[in-house]
Amino acid sequence: MTFFLLCLLAIMSPNAFAVNFYDGARARQGTYFLTYTSLYSADETTNEHGNTGKKDFGLQSAQELLRLCYYSPDFVATALVPWGYTDIESLDQSSSGPGDINLGVGYFLPVQQVDILPMLFVEFPTGEYEASKAVNIGSNQYDIKPVIFFHKTLGDFSIDAAAKYFFRLKNEETDVRPGDELYLQCLLGYNLTDQFKLGPSINWMISRDKEQNGTTVDHSARETLSAGADFYFRFSWLSVTFTYLYDVYSENSPQGHFFQLKTVYRF
Repeated sequence: MTFFLLCLLAIMSPNAFAVNFYDGARARQGTYFLTYTSLYSADETTNEHGNTGKKDFGLQSAQELLRLCYYSPDFVATALVPWGYTDIESLDQSSSGPGDINLGVGYFLPVQQVDILPMLFVEFPTGEYEASKAVNIGSNQYDIKPVIFFHKTLGDFSIDAAAKYFFRLKNEETDVRPGDELYLQCLLGYNLTDQFKLGPSINWMISRDKEQNGTTVDHSARETLSAGADFYFRFSWLSVTFTYLYDVYSENSPQGHFFQLKTVYRF
């Protein structure tokens, strides 16, 4: 069961969606409404050495994330409200309902050659949580998440990247502190037309060991390397991005497929 709990901590960690096209680009002043519809599916888990731990894990997780974002244009403020469903067949457990709300602010650096957007997010324990269950939509803890986004356009090519560090605070009910997480994400893009672009994406996450009752749990650190692609289409009033990622390598984590459909509306 210890191994399963390690996997579940990885599943229920705060979402760090793959960086998408224009995540760190300067936008026209105004208010934007975004939706993220995502699905993650994994039948296998891995151990601390990256070898297969369980082949019939049976994880299915779906989420609808609503986001409101304001650009001034240098100043950025955003709120994210998730609703999700997670089921793990091998544990015969599921959870659904509202998730943990995130609030964030940021400010573009005064650099002309590249768009650089440092942001600070705080995740609040607003999601559904029961200490008696291994599967929960909410984490019952606060997380502090500094993020730096980068964007550069070079003719028909573009580079979007992000560096994220999540300080994961203690769950007071279980006295567990999940290990802090570092994310490095990069997306290369090419404009096939004025409205359509696509490109390969890569994401790497590594965590520290978790803590239980103030003591570090050795060999509980997690790592995941995911690769895939983004497909982007822009209308006059709406942009749509489809993302696919596969976990090509993982340690102490599920190993599966991630699908996401993102939409952006400008008021």
